Amino acid sequence: MQAITVAIADDDAIRRARYELFLQGAQGIRVLSDATSSAGDISKIRKLNPRVLLASLKQCSDADYAMLNSLRRECPEMGVILLTDEASPHDDLIMQALAKGARGYLNLEAGSVHISKAVHVIERGEAWVPRKMLKKVMDQILIGYHQDKASPN
Repeated sequence: MQAITVAIADDDAIRRARYELFLQGAQGIRVLSDATSSAGDISKIRKLNPRVLLASLKQCSDADYAMLNSLRRECPEMGVILLTDEASPHDDLIMQALAKGARGYLNLEAGSVHISKAVHVIERGEAWVPRKMLKKVMDQILIGYHQDKASPN
């Protein structure tokens, strides 16, 4: 079985190193070199061509989600997991990033077991969204559904 390639795009070098350390030696995962790039410029990420990208929420939400928009358009098979800081709530940003193509998110406090599990789940095409966010995701789906039903065709 071929290892899942993972790249990390995070401007915070300390946080990036922490995630790299968590993933080093994780079974079935191979960490690629630093994929940090400016918002909207995904050339470095595209060159590395990881199956899963761990990307900071800050970097993904800058410039009206340009990075996520570019990734969805140019690398639709790549699974993106947002990295967020649990200390400050970003539910609206996370919801928008999920709508733009991110497949899940992790907070900085997630342990190495959760991170490697999330990588494997995203690689299988599933989502990694903590239970506390599922209600918000479902509410958004229902709002969109009811708006579609109410609008005349």
